[in-house]
Amino acid sequence: MPELVEPTVRLRAAWLDAHREWGPGLHEDDFGLRPSDEVDSPAGFAARVARLVDQSDPTRPPDAGRPRCTYRWVVEGDRVLGGIALRHEPDDSHPAVLDQHLTHQSVPRR
Repeated sequence: MPELVEPTVRLRAAWLDAHREWGPGLHEDDFGLRPSDEVDSPAGFAARVARLVDQSDPTRPPDAGRPRCTYRWVVEGDRVLGGIALRHEPDDSHPAVLDQHLTHQSVPRR
């Protein structure tokens, strides 16, 4: 049964598999992927996971120009099936989700 889990470096290989299935581009918003993220190296992936976890911490200020957002990955066994982004307030930087606080994406399995 799929479960929601906090982003973790433990699932790096599974996340990279899901990322490859999506194909090139920054269309993985619900994974919190940004143009500056370097996910291929263990250190780059760990830095990105740390940022995602920090963004959901109510004791830390959100990133400048972005609302607080809680990210969760949809995982079944050792496979990452998708991601969920729970925005804590409207997001002007993503007009398509201005009125949506919860967005999700599923990995297209071939």
